[in-house]
Amino acid sequence: MGKLDGIVSITGLPPHRGLIVNLCFFEVSGPDAPAPYNGDPPTEAATDLHTVVEDVHLKEESRRFNCNHPFSIEHRPGYFYVQVRAILFREHNGAMLAQAEQFFYSRRPLKITAEAEGHVTLPVSWPSVPLEELHHSGTISPRKTESD
Repeated sequence: MGKLDGIVSITGLPPHRGLIVNLCFFEVSGPDAPAPYNGDPPTEAATDLHTVVEDVHLKEESRRFNCNHPFSIEHRPGYFYVQVRAILFREHNGAMLAQAEQFFYSRRPLKITAEAEGHVTLPVSWPSVPLEELHHSGTISPRKTESD
């Protein structure tokens, strides 16, 4: 197995109640291969996924504007384009919303080798779009179970 060490560095976070960050890897044939899906892979194409952070506290609001999340991932060697997929949990008008964003790094693929070759930084600048202007995909409501 190969190893990839790095940091996901997020700036511009609004007040939130949780953050989930995943790295998605898209294998290509070599260092000159173009980005798959023209740099905009569909959700179903993200099959090689690794969780970097899962920090959700729905009862507490965080006002951390910037954060760094280090990671060390064991992965098969090869060349891969990387995408950060993040979900930010936000409260708005008494409702909890999950804002999902994707950040694809399409300049060149990363090379993963048996020994970690340095440290990669994946910068993420959170979009400053007001919640009212975001696309709405649907509503999920928690259901009570027999143990509740």
